[in-house]
Amino acid sequence: MPAIDAFSHISLTVTDPEQSADFYNRVLGTETVFSTAGDNGALIIVARDGMMIALRDHPGSNDKSFDPSRVGLDHVAFMVPSRVELEAWHSSLIAAGVVCSAIEASPFGLHLNLKDPDDIAVELFVSEPA
Repeated sequence: MPAIDAFSHISLTVTDPEQSADFYNRVLGTETVFSTAGDNGALIIVARDGMMIALRDHPGSNDKSFDPSRVGLDHVAFMVPSRVELEAWHSSLIAAGVVCSAIEASPFGLHLNLKDPDDIAVELFVSEPA
């Protein structure tokens, strides 16, 4: 197989790109690096080291909220380097008033979960034994 070096970005359809950009910038520490609007809707790109998220709306969409049971995206997961960093994320989210789960163990590692303004599930994950 040809090489793939890393995950490039994710593009999420949202109801309000500005509101979503504010959430990701405030909660995950991204910065808005691009913004445009036109007949095809708005597009805002937020990024930080190792992470880029495109947030866009689509004119005429009837969807008003995310549904993980529909075909498509179930959730977005971001890798965290260690348990200590995951614990720091948890403390940071709680201090910012963001509703999130406790740190939970799974057979694959540790994770905590939260939701963005459109109820898109976001997971912070560390691949470390519980």
